[in-house]
Amino acid sequence: MGAFLDKIFGSKIEVDLVKIELEAELSFQECRMDRNLAQQISEQSEGQHSEGYDTFIRKLVLLEKEMYLPVKEEIRLLEEYIALYLKSANEYPFLRFDVKLAYEKTVPPLILFPLVLNALHLGYNRMEKYPLKIKIRSSEKSLFLEVSNRVNHHVSSQQDVAAISRYKNRLLFLFPDKHSLFFNSNSNLFKTNLQIDW
Repeated sequence: MGAFLDKIFGSKIEVDLVKIELEAELSFQECRMDRNLAQQISEQSEGQHSEGYDTFIRKLVLLEKEMYLPVKEEIRLLEEYIALYLKSANEYPFLRFDVKLAYEKTVPPLILFPLVLNALHLGYNRMEKYPLKIKIRSSEKSLFLEVSNRVNHHVSSQQDVAAISRYKNRLLFLFPDKHSLFFNSNSNLFKTNLQIDW
């Protein structure tokens, strides 16, 4: 019976590879159209931020998952996203953004976004004492991203959400042996560390 099912559906490995590729695609598309930001923008009176949002969306629509961007361009898009998010937020989140690039290489588009979106959407960032911290570094061999935020006690786990599961599969699809992603959480802080080897 197993051989018969393998002929129809393919082997488990083939099915797993297809699932990883589909989830990688979903992760990319989720970053292109962030529902939380779109909802915040639509709730603003008289379309205050819609012009900047429209321009930003036009840039994202031009991105394709197969292309690669210079890291500086990826960071510029991330900064634009954060600026729009901050302008449209009902409560102003506190944020520290720290970038130091020693080497400039290319990365797939929106590869840094999911961890930042996760912290913005699910973390608690409304206290000046506990801001959302985003740190990006590069070396000759790797790109590093560290994101930390105050734990939101109304969320059971920032790590165990569908968007992060899909993001893990995107990393696995794009960088099978060339990445590491770690999560660390205690009663106060949730932290993610990503390393992508060039």
